[in-house]
Amino acid sequence: MLTLYKLDLTGPTATVRVTATEASLLRAFALSPDARLDFAQVAACLGIALNEEQKANIQVRMVRLRKKLHQTGVEGAVIEAIRNVGYQFFEELTIRKA
Repeated sequence: MLTLYKLDLTGPTATVRVTATEASLLRAFALSPDARLDFAQVAACLGIALNEEQKANIQVRMVRLRKKLHQTGVEGAVIEAIRNVGYQFFEELTIRKA
């Protein structure tokens, strides 16, 4: 569960703080009908321009977000890269505003 007001991400075993951009990205995954975002959508959530130089930046941020998800106790492949498309989120995520 993601609490937007506190920027807390709660999983089966722990709660961790996320940044506002990470919360924006998680919210976009949750609102996407198939939990899939293309590279342009990911870049928009992160507030960066989409170009070849920034793709490495996106990958680093996704690794950090995966680590935070695993710290909450979520196991397995949570976010997977889809070649030439973007990313897929594989967990159920509830969004709370307060």
